[in-house]
Amino acid sequence: MNKINEKNHLFMSASRKFDISVKYFKAIVLTERALNYDWFDEALDYPVALKGYNSSLGFCQIKLKTAYFVEKVLSDSTSDFYPGHKFRGILKISKSPNILIKKLQNDSLNILYAAAYLRIIINFWDKAGFSIINKPEIIGTLYSTGLFLPNGRIRKPNSTPKPNYFGKFVIENLKYFKHSKRK
Repeated sequence: MNKINEKNHLFMSASRKFDISVKYFKAIVLTERALNYDWFDEALDYPVALKGYNSSLGFCQIKLKTAYFVEKVLSDSTSDFYPGHKFRGILKISKSPNILIKKLQNDSLNILYAAAYLRIIINFWDKAGFSIINKPEIIGTLYSTGLFLPNGRIRKPNSTPKPNYFGKFVIENLKYFKHSKRK
């Protein structure tokens, strides 16, 4: 909590830039850090990423492939995942994996990538006719599982999404941010 509170200005800025709920965003990142982050990540994520593996990096634990996906989607208006012209080019495509790794080590940029990913998730479901804008447990579930199944197929939006353990924990963590403004 303290680390998230210390970076409140970064969360506020990224939330405004990508038009997402700062309260939901903070609860999702708190959940990520509580469930999926420890000393091992601190010590090994960076060297593992430099070896070419899809490591999770930085404050919000963004996977390299996810960060590249975000960059690509934000610049490709033909993509099914494109969140709209308003967000085009906010994060430019990195010229190399090492540049992307460096970006993800910067807390400000890392938080921006996470916010962009949440916007992409929300818009993708909205375009399919299933709004999840007021379902932080589903947004959190998709943040943790990703938009793709292990076999590479897209997770299909639907009218009855169910939260996983991560999404349920996001709901529990919202209580810490009840005074945060929507945007």
